[in-house]
Order: sequence, then structure tokens, then C-alpha cells
Amino acid sequence: MFGDSIIWYLFLGGGGAGATAVLAACDLLFAHRSRLGRSDRLAWTDELSRPLFARGYLAATVALVLGALCLLFELGRPERFLYVLALPTASVLTFGSYVLAATIVCAAALGGVALFGSARTPVVLVRALEWAALALGLATTAYTGVLLAQIGFVPLWGSPLLPALFTCSSLSVGVACAMAAALPDARRAPRLLRALARADSVVIAVEALVLTAYLASAAFGSGQAEAVEAFLFGPGMWFFWIGFVACALALPLALDFSYTGCGRVALAAAAVPLVLAGGFFLRYCIVNVPWT
Repeated sequence: MFGDSIIWYLFLGGGGAGATAVLAACDLLFAHRSRLGRSDRLAWTDELSRPLFARGYLAATVALVLGALCLLFELGRPERFLYVLALPTASVLTFGSYVLAATIVCAAALGGVALFGSARTPVVLVRALEWAALALGLATTAYTGVLLAQIGFVPLWGSPLLPALFTCSSLSVGVACAMAAALPDARRAPRLLRALARADSVVIAVEALVLTAYLASAAFGSGQAEAVEAFLFGPGMWFFWIGFVACALALPLALDFSYTGCGRVALAAAAVPLVLAGGFFLRYCIVNVPWT
């Protein structure tokens, strides 16, 4: 039904939005700690830095723009996207187009602030952009699942848990991007990387629970048991078990726990590409689920 470009859109758009939301949440937590005074629970926010945000938001912006281009390529006629923005209607596509475009603007603006002018930018403007980036980023991560969920006749697509699964996966990819942005300063800021690794562990655990509920609800649903069996044990099973379960869930979870225990930066660094690969293969498996 869809080409490879839609898989890349779901991955890049969702991951870029997840990274935008995670980075915005980090700085908002720093602001919250500053208002409350000393808080050991959020002490890691002291190690946030302009270079980290510049690297992170740049990567998020590039991913979002590439994701939007993949969506345009999938549509076949790029002017459709401009038509949707210029003449909006009450549709899922219109909502997704607007939140994606707005997320790109927020990520690029916050990246520019971090790179060029955080000292000269009013704090209230930065906080407003961060709250908008957090809300829009979460909306975009959910939309990548809603886009498929509205096509109910394809097995495994019509589940209301699909947007939740894609949101968890996108946030895990977003945390991995934040970890990648923090790696150059890992020796100087170990608490930050450790906090991100712990956050990634929590998101991965929730993602695994949502995946279990998603597949269980489909297996007991009307006419979807065969699709679940083909999904788990069919010709493309290795994309799911190795590409997603191992790369996105099992191995990163083990590496995150190991890093928080011993503090070896190489373990956290190894988790990042695994999470990214796993995020891609989740979308590959879902888009290519047998349905004929």
C-alpha cells in the first residue's frame, strides 16, 4: 500500500519530534528546579549546556525536514501538502501537516537560540517555544501512529494502541538522540548522561508493555489472529525479533542498566544506534504487515 518513503517519514518524523519533545522537557525541568531552589532529584539539569541543545535541536530539525520530504515524495504531488496548509479541512492529514510544520519551526527556532543567541533572547520567549515544542512534538509522535490507525481494514493498523506504541518508540528514539548529543560532554557531565539512560530504560519498559498489549488485543480481535501469527512467525519475523525486539528493547535496556551501574560511556554510546535501528524496524514491520 505504501512505499519505503512512508517508513522513513514515520521514523524520521516521529524520531525528530520525539527528540524535540525530550530536549524541551529537559530545559523545562531545569527551569522548574531553578524556581524550586535546590532539588537533588533534578541536579542533573545543571549539566545541560548550549552546545548540547544546539547539537540536539539541529539533529531533530534535520530529521523532521527529511521526514516531511519523504511524506511529500509519498504523496507523489508535493503541491498537495501546500494545498492542505493553505486550504485546511477537518481531517487527520490536515492536523498532521500543521503539527509537523509547527514542530519543525519550534525545533529550528530553539536550535537557533542555543547556537546564536540564548543570552539575548527573552526567557519568556524561550519558555513559550519550549512548551510549544513539547506539546507539538508529542502530537507529532502520536500522529505518525494515527496516520496508519485510521486505515482500519489493514490488520494491526486499526488498533487504538498503535499511536501509543509509535509515541513510546519515538520518545525512545528522542532520548537516544539526546544521549548522542550529550556524549561529547560525557566526561564533564556524567549525571546528565546517566539521567538520560535511566529515562530511556523507563520509556523502553513502557514501550515493551504497550507492544505486548497491542499484539494481545489484536490476537484476540476479530479476524486478526492470523495477521499476528504472520507478524511474529512469518517470512519477515527476523525483522521484528532481531531488528526491533533485540535492537530497540532488549539490548538497549541491558546497556542502559549496565551504564548506570558502572559508568562506562561506551555502553551508553552503544545503545544509541541500536535504539535508532530498532525504531526504524518497528515501522518497517508495521507498514509491511501481511494484509492480503
